[in-house]
Amino acid sequence: MKGTIANCIQSMVTYRFGLDKWKEALRNAGVSDSKAYSTREDIPDAEIMAILSGAAQATGLSVTQVMDAFGEFWSTVYAPSIYKSFFDSAKSSRELLLKLDEIHVAMTRTLKNAKPPRFTYEWLGEQHLVMNYHSERDLVALVPGLIAGLGKFYKDTPTTTVEGNQIHVFFS
Repeated sequence: MKGTIANCIQSMVTYRFGLDKWKEALRNAGVSDSKAYSTREDIPDAEIMAILSGAAQATGLSVTQVMDAFGEFWSTVYAPSIYKSFFDSAKSSRELLLKLDEIHVAMTRTLKNAKPPRFTYEWLGEQHLVMNYHSERDLVALVPGLIAGLGKFYKDTPTTTVEGNQIHVFFS
């Protein structure tokens, strides 16, 4: 994964719990507590997962709660500040989700070793979108928190369920 993911986790943990909890999360993950990540740096997936687990230990949250908190922070604070034009070009979480595959392609086109998740879409009704998650990383568990965060950002209320690599998104 790219370092921007680690930077967002750091920002979220530091913002919500303080710098000491971030350093504790790194130590729990077996990483130096003075480690700094470059946004374009390649970070092994196992290291990111260890950091998420380390953050759970440091904060007393479950790993799922940490992933959801990451997703919300990514979609409401971190990504809108870095990828402002993409967020400004959509009027709702629905619009942004339907552009997500294009965004991943555009943002990683020039990044060496980038392997972003890809999405294909199908509608099972006017308010029911199925996002098919394609990635060797198997991080589909991050997606519900990201979508919940988009709902908060755009002030709409998508809900999700996950079945294997399919994310069912319901719009009201």
